[in-house]
Amino acid sequence: MSLLVVRNKRAGFTLVELSIVMVIIAILAVAILRSQSVIDTANVTEVIKSIGDVRAAVGTFKQRYHYLPGDFPIDRVNPEIPNVQAACRISGANAGNGNGSIEPIESVCASEDLIRAELIEGDPLQPIANRFGNVTLARVANSGATVAFPATVQNVLVLTNISCAVALEIDRKIDDGDLTSGTVRGSKNNTFCTTPGNEKIVLASFAVAL
Repeated sequence: MSLLVVRNKRAGFTLVELSIVMVIIAILAVAILRSQSVIDTANVTEVIKSIGDVRAAVGTFKQRYHYLPGDFPIDRVNPEIPNVQAACRISGANAGNGNGSIEPIESVCASEDLIRAELIEGDPLQPIANRFGNVTLARVANSGATVAFPATVQNVLVLTNISCAVALEIDRKIDDGDLTSGTVRGSKNNTFCTTPGNEKIVLASFAVAL
């Protein structure tokens, strides 16, 4: 008579195997976090560049035409900027009045003025945009900032769909790191944006003084 001995198959993982799995998970987590950090840094850099480009374009426009884009009362018959649509010329529905303030109806034409003047690239019939959303030129009253800008600031760039995390980083890099002071202001303040869970909240507006 022969005796058969059946050994049970080993179930589960050994401590060594579990340790290896945990190390792999940790490495993957670090890689993901680093990738996100690189993406966030690239996003911040891109937005800062777009802000700089538009501000420079506005400065050049004002030197060339002596008015702000959008606020420029463009000649109806012989427009100083070629191909600007009739609505943006004198007597048009969105025409500038030259008072130094980029009013809501004038904001519609501000990006077209800059693009038609070949100071920035883009579709002249569409708003200026970055990877997050539109960039609008507007008077301070329409900035949506939590705390108003000083009286010396009349017009701003308003960026939309900017998260708290990105907004704070931009503010730290080009201003004072406080969304309620300086030349960069948000519709949410630092306390809100640094509260756990709110870091990714999208600001209703994010304004930069011109």
